[in-house]
Amino acid sequence: MKIREFKLDDYSVVRDLWQSSGLILRPGDELEDVRLKLQRDPDLFLVAEQENMIVGSVMGGWDGRRGWIYHLAVKREHERKGIGARLVREVEERLVTKGARKVNAQVYKWNEKSFEFFKAIGYEAQPDLVMIGKRLRQ
Repeated sequence: MKIREFKLDDYSVVRDLWQSSGLILRPGDELEDVRLKLQRDPDLFLVAEQENMIVGSVMGGWDGRRGWIYHLAVKREHERKGIGARLVREVEERLVTKGARKVNAQVYKWNEKSFEFFKAIGYEAQPDLVMIGKRLRQ
């Protein structure tokens, strides 16, 4: 398996992967928004390939203070083979290089499978925090 940076040409394949993995796509997941993401920190948006086929992806973010992990997805037939863990570790290493001391991952309450995955690789729930948001544009 090879991990590499996402390219804009990967968008349709990765979007399909997100959908088939059960991720809820939001307005910020459209092509133009991904294009903006790539202008900021393209080195944190990664894909995993096997035999020239994308089998996983993860999007990392860096706000200058903390790291963030979003949209971790692995093709169902490739789950439980260490692909997700390798993608997360690669993002973590890249965040450390940027100066991050902490990384957060966002997981929906209903997504027990993702919660258990992140817990297994050392992440802890933050019961005293509440995620809030506001849509700025459609």
